Amino acid sequence: MKKVKLSETPKYPTPFTDGDYGEGYNCKTVFEQNILKVLTEIKNKPNWNQKIKNSEIREKWIKELQPHFEEKVINYAIDETLYYSDIFTGSLVPGAVDCTYIDDNCIPEELLNELKQNVAKLEDVPEHEKDWHPGSDNQVLDLVHPSLYAVVFGRTKGLTKNVSSTQVPKWDSVIGKGEIEFVISPKKQAEYFSEKYQWLPTEFDVDANGKVKILSYINNLHPKIHEKLYRTLEKIFEKFIPLLNSVLTDSCIQNNRMNYLRIDKEGYFDESFEDYINRVREEEAEKNGTEFERVNEEDYTFKEQSLRDNFEEQRIITPPKDYSFNPDEVPENNITADLKSSRLQVIVKLANIILTPENPKYKGGVWHVEGMQNEEIVATGIYYYDQENITDSYLAFRQSICEPEYDSLYNTSVKIIYNLEDDDLMNQHLGEIKTVKNRMISFPNIYQHQVQDFELQDKTKPGYRKILCFFLINPNKRIYSTAHIPPQQLSWFQIELMKNKNKLSELPGLITEEISKTLDWPASLEETKKHREELMKERKFYTGIKEEGPFERHFSLCEH
Repeated sequence: MKKVKLSETPKYPTPFTDGDYGEGYNCKTVFEQNILKVLTEIKNKPNWNQKIKNSEIREKWIKELQPHFEEKVINYAIDETLYYSDIFTGSLVPGAVDCTYIDDNCIPEELLNELKQNVAKLEDVPEHEKDWHPGSDNQVLDLVHPSLYAVVFGRTKGLTKNVSSTQVPKWDSVIGKGEIEFVISPKKQAEYFSEKYQWLPTEFDVDANGKVKILSYINNLHPKIHEKLYRTLEKIFEKFIPLLNSVLTDSCIQNNRMNYLRIDKEGYFDESFEDYINRVREEEAEKNGTEFERVNEEDYTFKEQSLRDNFEEQRIITPPKDYSFNPDEVPENNITADLKSSRLQVIVKLANIILTPENPKYKGGVWHVEGMQNEEIVATGIYYYDQENITDSYLAFRQSICEPEYDSLYNTSVKIIYNLEDDDLMNQHLGEIKTVKNRMISFPNIYQHQVQDFELQDKTKPGYRKILCFFLINPNKRIYSTAHIPPQQLSWFQIELMKNKNKLSELPGLITEEISKTLDWPASLEETKKHREELMKERKFYTGIKEEGPFERHFSLCEH
């Protein structure tokens, strides 16, 4: 796969569209949908890029697939994975879904242990201080979550109106400061812009060698108390740079790989009415022992014209007979994304899913994209750094699609070629990535994704899964970050208040606490939890994305 790096800046697509007719990505044929299923089976195997080259292992995989898929589908998928195995020879490989990437051997054990040790400080708190995610039935424990102390337009105070400013003040010198009028609600340019809330990213600096430095505070992660964790997160995000570069390269608009079709409708034989009439004529001629003479539409007899009623039921539509993978048809990348020497904005999230014998099954998440349109999230990186006593789990993906072209008079082909029927939702399942321990996954924020269900392996013992997430803001744009917004946490302000070397520090702690309670700003935990409820309601409706949006609108055979 040739990659030509141009000086042009990569541009990134958005999942937030109105869901109008014709919007969405190319509809994939049933033949390609089956190829994707085989690719999912292969690419979810550990070290698939190495094992596929072993003929003995390859034949074993083929035998496992044969009861479920046609030979030509299997052969296509095998040839494609062999092609990519020559390009990706290390631990970084394409994931089971197009434009996704995984790495299972990137984080050394020493760094993994460092992460666990530093996160333990967030986990080891009294029960009443644990922040169980609302609506999760005490299964999802939020350690660091962007919905808490998000920007509240009309309430949050900022240091500057200029979001393009890259100056980063010392967080503890500006806590409690700022002006409400500096934090301007975005004009509702489209339906998916939030005029109420915005997640707060952190400023990350990536130097020319790919080394990462966190410049501003991470929302809901105290920079002093968790200073060691900051350094750990820098090192882990550094490991994500190659994955994110690959995702951004594949998903950028200029490369148009999101619209790539392995086989389009033209690969199918779709019998026209003229071909159908002549097939009937030929069969009758053979039956009667007469000479067959091909005719065109102008020469149809009245009887043949009446066959239109039978055409829809009797027409022949067949998938490709001898279709095979062709490396020359793999789209070339016209532009390459590179996050080195960049100032990035990144949202950080840490969460645990905890199962118990009393609550042994996680029912899975909802289909969603990350953030709202004004947050400009273009890619996600997830590190599944620890798990214990749980069954296999997967992260599933689907894509919004546009209406395929078809003859409105005869629409059987839509079902046969695309497996699409009247009133179906305009999305297609792309596959799922297995979420194994120590796996890094990165994917574009153009797909909807959904955490699949899992449960305890041994129902008599507890189990858990722990994740670290990075949400990357569009590198071409800037939004309000923790460089522009002083910490909003009242608890942080109280800590600084107690440290102040003045008469206030001589007062008893309870009196200091009462003084801080009388302040209008920073915000109390009680207030921000109310805002979190409202924020979640808004995002549940929009990032789902709402009914009749790009993923949930219905296919209609009457639209042509």
